[in-house]
Amino acid sequence: MTDWAIETTKLGHRFGSNWAVRGLDLQVPRGSVFGLLGENGVGKSTTIQMLIGQLLPTEGSANVLGLDPVTDEVAIKTRVGYVPEKYGFYEYMRIREIIALVAAYHSDWNHDLQRQLIGEFSLNENNRVSELSKGMRAKLALLMALSFEPEMLLLDEPASGLDPAARRNFIETILSRYQQTGKTILLSSHLLNDFAGLLDHVAFMRDGKIDLVAPLEQLQRQMKRVRLVFEDGIPESLHVNGSIKTSVNGREAVATVEHFDAERTMVELKALNPSHIIVEDLSLEDIFVARTGA
Repeated sequence: MTDWAIETTKLGHRFGSNWAVRGLDLQVPRGSVFGLLGENGVGKSTTIQMLIGQLLPTEGSANVLGLDPVTDEVAIKTRVGYVPEKYGFYEYMRIREIIALVAAYHSDWNHDLQRQLIGEFSLNENNRVSELSKGMRAKLALLMALSFEPEMLLLDEPASGLDPAARRNFIETILSRYQQTGKTILLSSHLLNDFAGLLDHVAFMRDGKIDLVAPLEQLQRQMKRVRLVFEDGIPESLHVNGSIKTSVNGREAVATVEHFDAERTMVELKALNPSHIIVEDLSLEDIFVARTGA
């Protein structure tokens, strides 16, 4: 058994002449909560669809829990809970009917957990799918992905359609509870800060490729926003070592430093002779914007 729950090598998919994902090398540690982050349209959903076996790769390969999504699609779906961005429910079915249909495919379906989630999500089993709001459809999809207690969760924009209260409940209780079992979660989202407290690894995607992969704690420790105040105005030749983004506002220069070192970087900043130096932590969204310009 490898240390990776998911591993891809030069994975790519092309729609016609357009590459949605290309050259994707990704390693997701077992037991991690891994965020595949980026704006809409950068290839997150395409990547997850290849991992679950819904799309065949145009190039490269993937390994999910030791299985090949191309040849072992059914085996993967018995071990992985998947919530797609768009739900393909039978509109005419009642909630209890569609749950029973999915449960029949899983010998390990946990009916006690199912009933618990129905209560937490305030789902009425007699309602038809056609009567459900987008948020209630999201809750139904989550219930079906969680109720057979899979070894891994693949969640594609799982908070889409949930109101703020439901989103917080989902993140702070449902996902946190699953995380404590030591199982792996891979989720894609453009709502970066919503999931920041849950993630331990992140990968930023841009234009179908990985822009950055790192443990979140390391990323937040190494990237800082530095504010430099100059009493006599900004020096014309101002250069902040390691800065990936610098802006000027009056007598203040603001720089995002990618590899901040408490000792070395502070010595370099003091050498610029500012009257004040302010070092600030960055949110996950701040880091993403600084890295990608998105």
